[in-house]
Amino acid sequence: MPVLAVFDAQANWRDTHVCDGWITEHLAGQGVSWGRGKAKKGQRALDGAGLFYLPTADGYLGLLFEGGEWVSIPSDKPHFFDAGEAESFDGLPAELPLFEAFVEEVLSLTGNDADDE
Repeated sequence: MPVLAVFDAQANWRDTHVCDGWITEHLAGQGVSWGRGKAKKGQRALDGAGLFYLPTADGYLGLLFEGGEWVSIPSDKPHFFDAGEAESFDGLPAELPLFEAFVEEVLSLTGNDADDE
């Protein structure tokens, strides 16, 4: 299940969305597309979960995807990727959560506990 989190310019978590239609529409405004299963030509599906950050005019988008989903980001669009190994993001505010913290926050927002997963 994809998750799109919206952060303001100071890296404060503002909104969280899991609706495919809303995510698709919001990402399209950034020139980004995504999907499940078979990737389009020249793309490959992620092997495992991953977190992408995209700077926007108003802040940042955090995009969490699971294995089997794919993301298409224009080559000239700045973005950052973390599959759980990143220790920081050069060029991004330190306040943006890394992969593990992002997943924990999403689980908390949905009423789940990371220890239960």
